[in-house]
Amino acid sequence: MTGVSNEVPNHVNSYIVGLQKAFQGELSAVEKYRKIWFGLPYGIYKDTLYGIILDEQKYAAKYNNLLLQNLAANQ
Repeated sequence: MTGVSNEVPNHVNSYIVGLQKAFQGELSAVEKYRKIWFGLPYGIYKDTLYGIILDEQKYAAKYNNLLLQNLAANQ
């Protein structure tokens, strides 16, 4: 069956905490993919993984933006 995950969802106590966890998760993914990227030879696989790294960085930037907006609004 596709689209089904066996992962147990992480429950958070607040929206801000959820954003922080998501942000940290994206940054961790970037680090993991960078380690793999450095081990690949030049070519299509390295180029593809580079695109994935850029996507993860984009998502991290979006979470960071949401965090900043919400933290500023709560002050």
